[in-house]
Amino acid sequence: MSLEDEITDVVAKAMMGLGMDAGSLAEKAGIGVAGIEGILRGDFDQDSLRKIAPALGLDADALVDLPDYFPEKQEIPGVRRIELPYRQWTVNAWMVEAGGVKMLFDTGFGDDDVIRELGSASPNVVLITHSHEDHVGGIGGLESSGVRVIYETEALAESTFDFGAISVRVVDLSGHKTPTAGYFIEGLGQRILVAGDAIFAGSIGRCRSTDAYGTAFINLRLVLGEAGSDCVILPGHGPATTVAEELSSNPFHLGFG
Repeated sequence: MSLEDEITDVVAKAMMGLGMDAGSLAEKAGIGVAGIEGILRGDFDQDSLRKIAPALGLDADALVDLPDYFPEKQEIPGVRRIELPYRQWTVNAWMVEAGGVKMLFDTGFGDDDVIRELGSASPNVVLITHSHEDHVGGIGGLESSGVRVIYETEALAESTFDFGAISVRVVDLSGHKTPTAGYFIEGLGQRILVAGDAIFAGSIGRCRSTDAYGTAFINLRLVLGEAGSDCVILPGHGPATTVAEELSSNPFHLGFG
């Protein structure tokens, strides 16, 4: 298993979010355009990364150390990561089960990938984080089998759900995609945040405009501050992580203090 993003992805996401091209970043960081283009191809050293990090609003130490970062493995009874194919990549769905109730968060890309993976363990309800194709492709097959699907717009409007012993509270994590619903899960003995593509271990979701980028940070900082440092994050791609690990190791400044 690996992280969703490498250094080049983080740099490209920050550039896009800030509306910067290679020329403007080169001028701000004090290095040549060829150096920026090299970084985006994966040709860089620590010195060049430390020069561009402040220009991009990134934590220089976390950016340099990203290749060596991997969050501590999370094993929570009742929580299952379902890694599904998405073109040449993968995407996560998450199954949370307690008290005989099975909740599935997102459905992957393929029509029947998640159904085939789950086998007889069909969910009672599906909750969607956002409507990008890699997260909603399996909705049709689940709905046709009678499973209730709660879309992100309904979830944000409703704000809370109770499923047996589990309480789910909805928070706004729009930015990468608007709307995006994040889900706080209470009742498993460990606080959990299903975050969609708002945040990954070591990165955040790509934002297509400066406005979306700003919105993403506002929402992330509010939600992570509320979550608390020991909250486990279940992202749309890559491994589970915790708020504490991302505050210390994610190159994007997510601090809420």
